[in-house]
Amino acid sequence: MTIPPLRLALIAATAAMLYGVFFRPRMNRWGATDEEVDKTLPGDEIDNPMGDRPVSTRAITIEATPEEVWPWLVQMGSGRAGFYTHEWVERLLLVTYADGHSSTRIHPEWQELKVGDRVPYSKVNTVPVMLVDPPRALWAGERLILEPLDGGKRTRLIARTRGGWSEPFARRVPILGPILWALAALIDRGPGELLHHYMEVGMLKGIKARVEATRGTVSFEPSTEP
Repeated sequence: MTIPPLRLALIAATAAMLYGVFFRPRMNRWGATDEEVDKTLPGDEIDNPMGDRPVSTRAITIEATPEEVWPWLVQMGSGRAGFYTHEWVERLLLVTYADGHSSTRIHPEWQELKVGDRVPYSKVNTVPVMLVDPPRALWAGERLILEPLDGGKRTRLIARTRGGWSEPFARRVPILGPILWALAALIDRGPGELLHHYMEVGMLKGIKARVEATRGTVSFEPSTEP
């Protein structure tokens, strides 16, 4: 049965409205409290090369100290420890793994990062390290903040994203930029955000599972070098 174009347009408009009003706001603050969504976090003061529009703040509680969580964050990347999330999607995005899968162990060789380094995000692209403040905050593609709970015995892991991936590139295209920007905005706020939600929630859960499974076996130790 063929659906009349007007009815199809009405269905699409209704679905878009329901997504924008009900699902999207909840999706983009998965696990986060009102305070976490509203508060200023490390990295908010840094200009984001992907734009500054608010997108998401998601969070999860980990039964471990920030020092025990940190080593899992700093070794993330393609060709490194992976991203601890849905590998079937990561492989489609050309992510590779040193262990053949997202690591379930700490790699000592990947425990040092500094601002200006670049971390592989797939076989074809890298992202700049924008912020390193161990064991408090890391921004290398994903911005991850560790908030101590219960005197530092537990950790609140917060992931905050501002800006999209498609819009900044579309704006730079000569002549066609305004037209491409509108299309890129729809992608970033629709399928792009859905995919990011799916992958980021998987990452938060993956980090939590790994840290709690290996708690007490390894932790970050501040450098003693001058």
